[in-house]
Amino acid sequence: MQSVMPPALSAITAAVADVDQRELDVPPGEITDMADMADLRQAWAQIPDPRSPRGRRHPLVVILALVQAAIVSGATSYAAIRHWITEVPQEVLHQIGARRDRRTGLYTAPHPDTVCRTLAQVNATHVDAAYAAHRAGQIVDFYDDPDDLVPMTLDGKTQRGTATSDKPAQHRLGVQLAPDGIVVAQIDVVSKSNEITAFAPLLDQIGCLKNVVISADMMHTQRGHARYLHKRDAFYVFPVGGNQSGLFDQLDALAWNQVPIGWTTYNHGHGHGRTEIRTIQVMPAPPGTRFPHVKQVFLLERHVYDLEWKPLSNVAVLGVTNLTEQLAGPRRLAELVRGEWSIENRDHYVRDVTFGEDRCRVRTGSAPSILAVMRSYAIGALRLLNFTNIAEGTRWARDDFRNPLIALGLTM
Repeated sequence: MQSVMPPALSAITAAVADVDQRELDVPPGEITDMADMADLRQAWAQIPDPRSPRGRRHPLVVILALVQAAIVSGATSYAAIRHWITEVPQEVLHQIGARRDRRTGLYTAPHPDTVCRTLAQVNATHVDAAYAAHRAGQIVDFYDDPDDLVPMTLDGKTQRGTATSDKPAQHRLGVQLAPDGIVVAQIDVVSKSNEITAFAPLLDQIGCLKNVVISADMMHTQRGHARYLHKRDAFYVFPVGGNQSGLFDQLDALAWNQVPIGWTTYNHGHGHGRTEIRTIQVMPAPPGTRFPHVKQVFLLERHVYDLEWKPLSNVAVLGVTNLTEQLAGPRRLAELVRGEWSIENRDHYVRDVTFGEDRCRVRTGSAPSILAVMRSYAIGALRLLNFTNIAEGTRWARDDFRNPLIALGLTM
């Protein structure tokens, strides 16, 4: 664990610690100001409970809190979640608002079967929207200056464990704060659709996109996406490939050999056994560039060598952006592109290795989608506590049942 918390994260940690204790039984849709979502319990309170009011003994907020806390503690399956819930001490049940038995005076946890059954019934779209509103409401605390660019990177991930003999694996699209690896929003990609059609619905979950810079892979280099972001006062940094062949040919024909290198990064590491050199060349978008609102075009090259300078790989990427030179010069553009390349290690790897997402065989109802968004939230919660090693963070959470509540900001 590092000793110094990044400034962007220390602000939000303080905000979560100071949040007011608000009434939790707010009807769905009652809260419209995202600032009111700073407490995760307020976000959960917006999710409609699918159960009949008759015979309902445990609030949905308590059920979601137990599952989320178990996942922060490293629970990777229903069996692990069930075990964690059966072991929860009285103090923790009191902290999350569990029901108190009038006869014994003890706080009671819902039966694990009730938890699993309820999780499968809750509408995943409402859960995604609640978590997105919660994180989006915190973005203002990440950046002191409202005019700062907010880099976000967008990518999809398949939950391989959800596949069956007659059903493909579930696929989800997510967007995260690029520098910190904090997932802001997620959405299911319908099996008969693709990530392109999920782009706008995903970002619609974030109320304000002003000054947000979206980077993504070549699939999302779409004219419709560019127009959507421009309409919402956001920016894009898109690579250009074969799916935009005309634009690619136009950029590839530019006189890049006459454009000076604007920025170079050099990484020489014995730990990775390789040396990496990245360069970027940037020029104003030539007249007639066939892409909406484009202001600059760029060529980024990455050369990788072993420690004896033997070439291992060479990659060149052409790209477009609607950021002006005043907003983002060569160095800033290089950082924005690299943010998209790092999402595999910062989110996907942790979800699969530390939280066992690809091994998880939960397939009933909405449960796979809800568990996915909870895993991503757990990663973000631990990063906000300055855990750079998420496996270490889950071990810390398991050391004391109160620790997951600290990570989630649920302590009283």
